[in-house]
Amino acid sequence: MKRLTRLLKEPLLHFLVIGAALFAAYAWQSRGGDDAGAAQVRLAESDVRWLKETFALEHQREPNANELQGLVRGFVKEEMLARQAQELGLDKDDIVVRRRLAQKMTFLLQDESARAEPSDDELRRLYEAQRAPSPVPAPASPGGSGSGPDQKELQTLFTRPKISFVQIFFSREKRADAAADAHAALSELSQQGAVAPPAGMGDAASIKPEFRNVDARAVANQLGAKFAAAVFDLAPGPWQGPIESSQGLHLVRVTARVPGELRPFEEIKGEIAEMWHEERQRNSEERYFAGLLKKYRIVPDPSVEALVAPLIDEAGGERR
Repeated sequence: MKRLTRLLKEPLLHFLVIGAALFAAYAWQSRGGDDAGAAQVRLAESDVRWLKETFALEHQREPNANELQGLVRGFVKEEMLARQAQELGLDKDDIVVRRRLAQKMTFLLQDESARAEPSDDELRRLYEAQRAPSPVPAPASPGGSGSGPDQKELQTLFTRPKISFVQIFFSREKRADAAADAHAALSELSQQGAVAPPAGMGDAASIKPEFRNVDARAVANQLGAKFAAAVFDLAPGPWQGPIESSQGLHLVRVTARVPGELRPFEEIKGEIAEMWHEERQRNSEERYFAGLLKKYRIVPDPSVEALVAPLIDEAGGERR
């Protein structure tokens, strides 16, 4: 009994027992073989449902068993390849990946902005704020770039500007130098202070000599978009030109202009609401970006530091 007691007190025995316990614990934890420490790729029921729905949208039918198995195999393969690419750092400095991730963040911000709804008071304040700008009346040429999106958005809120003018036509086909003849006629009209075109001046044509209260589109339909844009830039009063059209050269005297007016609130309430959402989204993105500027430190190369200096100043950082 005493020998057993002394044996139980031996440090070597304690060491052997603890070692055996640790070995047993390791063996139990590793009973799954090489898979125990492997990274997991989960396949959820929602993933399979998404695969089925995507297949059905593309092929107009449900996938059969073999096709579904192939879809799952492709999904798992794609997930594993994507993770391996991330481990290797292949997602770094990739412009496509960077833009896609930035786009997804933008979508998240847009989704948050879209949930809010403006009150009538907010819409009316935004409506009244539109009275200040004066939209440019000139139309864009068909298929051309035209004005920017903000300008087009404004134009839908206003009635179209109207213009009245008289014109004298000079045909390139009938004259050896239509431009010279038009300039000579303009000089004569200016000296005489004539308001109405003298009889016999210019060439007969199918174009009417006077346009009354017409918008830019109506002028462009007959004489071209460039001519319409030029005419709407003229001030009422004297004869001016010559202005080239799709048919020849013209001397023009603008007799009246009616500016575009803001349409009634109820007519454009929907457009105003869209503007409210877009403005809220822009503000949300700018606030988020301002937070990111404070979170990240911009470190440019000396040769390009001037380009990001405004951003560094905006973030409250220090330049090198």
